[in-house]
Amino acid sequence: MKQINRRLFLKRAGGGAAGTFLVRGASVWAADTVGGADLVLKNGAIVTMCDAHPVAEAMAVRGGRVLAVGSNDEIAKVAGGARVIDLAGQGVSPGIIDAHSHVMSFGQMQLKFVILRPPEIDSFATLFAKLSAAASARPAGEWIVGRGFNAFKEGRWPRREELDTAAPNHPVLIVHWGGQFGIANTLALKKANLLRADAQDPYGGKYLRDKRTGLPDGVLIHYPAIYSVYQPELTPEEQTQCAEWGFAQFTKLGVTCIHDNFSNARSALAYVQLERAGRLPCRVRVYPYVKNLQTCQQLVASARRYNGPLVRLQGVKLAVDGYALMYDIPQQHRDLAIPMHPQEQFNAIIAAIHNAGLQADVHAVGDKGVDWTLAAYAQAAGSPAECRRRRHRIEHFPFRKADALRRAAELGVPVCEQPNIIEVKADDIREKFGSTNQAYLHTMVPLRSFIKDGVPVAFGADVPAFPSHLPLDSIRSAIDRMTLSGRQLDPAESVSFLEALRIHTLGSAYAAFDEKELGSLEPGKYADFVIWDRDLRQVRTGRDACALKVMATYMDGKAVYTAPKKTG
Repeated sequence: MKQINRRLFLKRAGGGAAGTFLVRGASVWAADTVGGADLVLKNGAIVTMCDAHPVAEAMAVRGGRVLAVGSNDEIAKVAGGARVIDLAGQGVSPGIIDAHSHVMSFGQMQLKFVILRPPEIDSFATLFAKLSAAASARPAGEWIVGRGFNAFKEGRWPRREELDTAAPNHPVLIVHWGGQFGIANTLALKKANLLRADAQDPYGGKYLRDKRTGLPDGVLIHYPAIYSVYQPELTPEEQTQCAEWGFAQFTKLGVTCIHDNFSNARSALAYVQLERAGRLPCRVRVYPYVKNLQTCQQLVASARRYNGPLVRLQGVKLAVDGYALMYDIPQQHRDLAIPMHPQEQFNAIIAAIHNAGLQADVHAVGDKGVDWTLAAYAQAAGSPAECRRRRHRIEHFPFRKADALRRAAELGVPVCEQPNIIEVKADDIREKFGSTNQAYLHTMVPLRSFIKDGVPVAFGADVPAFPSHLPLDSIRSAIDRMTLSGRQLDPAESVSFLEALRIHTLGSAYAAFDEKELGSLEPGKYADFVIWDRDLRQVRTGRDACALKVMATYMDGKAVYTAPKKTG
């Protein structure tokens, strides 16, 4: 089977919109020059992300779409009475597409939960002080939910009795920054009727237990175990509040489209209601999460295939692992490395999604989990060609395994990476797996290998599961590949700034079948773009990238964010 090389993929991903033409011998590229523009940008450095016409001085917009791209003089001919923005040398790019984040959950964490992120929370003492303060601020018996903890100086996670010392009169549930693990105190387990030796582990999850008593010790493995203790619900008003707060954080960073890969019917409805009220500043692709085969079958049988102006039901999300499902697991971590589904059930879920005509989207971190996922896609699709047509996705896939990369390329499986995992997690992974997986760790997030093998790649921040929602943090990590301790992972897997930006625009568009409308500034496509404070072609290093500032974010040719003007 012939592999799809990078150039062929980028051509497919950035195929020009119907009706466009390039005027030979001139410097204008236009869809239709009959009639004037609504908006013109001139005197800029416009990076289009299209190989045929990669950079331009000016761009014209009409009716929410790109009308023409070219030189100042040529665009002036179609300007008419348009409003003109003089960029004065500033840069422009397509709007950034975050291919994996959880907007409403981000807002819920920041507005409703106790924030437990490092470096503020890095020890039992700092954790207990934060929980104690939260307990003193609310009535006894009221739930305390915290999120964001990672590692503690004590070298382990606290157990339920230790959380009791901080908040003995409140049920407490704290969730790890990645969202896959939690810890409950004694009162929380009692309220959930789980403080029993005969409490059965939930499907796809696990309660760690005290070896002396057999009682759950408070540590919860995977979503099902966490949510069996408590799952806070938002009112419709709170959903709107959390969603709008979340979208505001993204639009000021240049993000114009988000793939919400852990949605549900209620949050999807909130997005649609914001869309209909004209209060949605971002496009959303929704991937509802299913926890087992039964819920998947119910979803695909009853889900409305909504496709609105900004919101679209795109596919179905599930997880094959939480803690990385790998072939080589250190003995001390094997009780954590459990699959979310038996392999036969996992294959059946993928088949149900495929047969319903929806895109499957699987969280797969470990090398074994990735292999399970690729095998399930191949089995459900029946042929590589059909799999390529359906673009079933993998989220994460951080480890370089040569046969898995080749198979992903053959099947045309888009991979959504979170390059910032190198900074926030690589040192921790090295501590857990370093003695047996040195090569895997050094080549984590193998972007150059993905590109070389022809694997379509997208970027997503995965907030709030990751600490940073900044696209430029993802791009910086993709360039520098530096861990928090200052150790650089294999520089051969690095990409340039413009390559990383292309992944975060056109690559992310491709992952949700949007490449004909989004991801590049081509005539006929939506006028979703970002104005930056400088020429993007001058950016070389991760430090340069993080120094960039968004001056304005536009969707459909209208500003959804404008940076405050400096005073004084």
